[in-house]
Amino acid sequence: MLTFIQKLIRQGTNENFADGHNRRLIYTNIIYITLPLVYTLFVLIDLPNYIKPLDQLAWDQFIFIVEIIICGASLYLNKIGHSKFGRLLFILSWPLLMHIIPIWHQKTPSDYYMAYPVGLIFHALLIHLMFSRRTEAKLFWPLLVLNFVLIVTSIPFLLKYEDRVTPDLLALVDDKYFFMVIILYYLLFSFVIFLLMQAIEHLFIDISKANKVIQEQKEEVTAINEELTQSNNALIQLNEEVSALNQNLEAIVTKRTEELAQKNEQLTEYAFYNAHKLRAPFCRIKGLQQLKAFSTPEEQQYIDSLMQTELEELDRIIREIRGLSPNRCSEEFFGLLRYRACSSRWAFPSSPALLPREKGVASKSRPLMR
Repeated sequence: MLTFIQKLIRQGTNENFADGHNRRLIYTNIIYITLPLVYTLFVLIDLPNYIKPLDQLAWDQFIFIVEIIICGASLYLNKIGHSKFGRLLFILSWPLLMHIIPIWHQKTPSDYYMAYPVGLIFHALLIHLMFSRRTEAKLFWPLLVLNFVLIVTSIPFLLKYEDRVTPDLLALVDDKYFFMVIILYYLLFSFVIFLLMQAIEHLFIDISKANKVIQEQKEEVTAINEELTQSNNALIQLNEEVSALNQNLEAIVTKRTEELAQKNEQLTEYAFYNAHKLRAPFCRIKGLQQLKAFSTPEEQQYIDSLMQTELEELDRIIREIRGLSPNRCSEEFFGLLRYRACSSRWAFPSSPALLPREKGVASKSRPLMR
């Protein structure tokens, strides 16, 4: 039931409660819903007078029913977007149906001396609730002036249709305090509802400004989040690139390590050749060269044959080392060394035996070790 009532209250409205027109629609929907409920309660209380035959019913008994129909029609007009026409229909018909016509038709019932002024005060409150002083001033102020005119003329209007004037009634209406009380209560309730509506308006204006600031901050936060998301994506991409580079670097390091190990192995073998295989024939050739200087021609021929053998061995070793050479400089060096060996142009200046002999000095022969 409450859900249904809330749905009726939201007829023709939207979610923007900061909109003044939207709030007026909510106020009028509440009025259109509550007044029919009250009028229906009145009908139920006076139900025995409504279940009589139709020809025995007074026409003013249907005023509540007509007002309920007007509230329903105005509620529908709010729903379809014609709220201004619905509000005017209700605000003008309400005092006419509820007060002026009954006073005219029933010749001023005694209870209307209180009901009529109170009803007009309530009518002023309805005007404040249903129309905006800011955006609907052309309707608000004329309706409020009309209501004030009805209040001021309420006592003369009641007396005009009074057909049984009594001394007590004349004493009541002639009492200046009676009229002053009506005016004071009218001004009191009008002023209170006016200030209350202004406070509500300013409150919603402040809320609207706060919502605008919040929306701007939300947009800024959204923009910052988008920038952070883009930065995060860029960092993720850079991280992937760094990971790929690291993997590639590991492969490069592994490859370079293998190459260095291979080169170290070549250098180790190269050093072995230099320390042992290459130096052995070289030292033998050097020794044979020194022996040749002190040998006879027959021994020199034999030494030459030995030197040729050693040169061939040296040439073979140089060829092997050339295959192990780690760089081009070494290859050129060993190519030069091989050329010198093959051409038999060996000279050892540091050896005294290879220095040129002085004339007249014979060399001493030593037997060749065979």
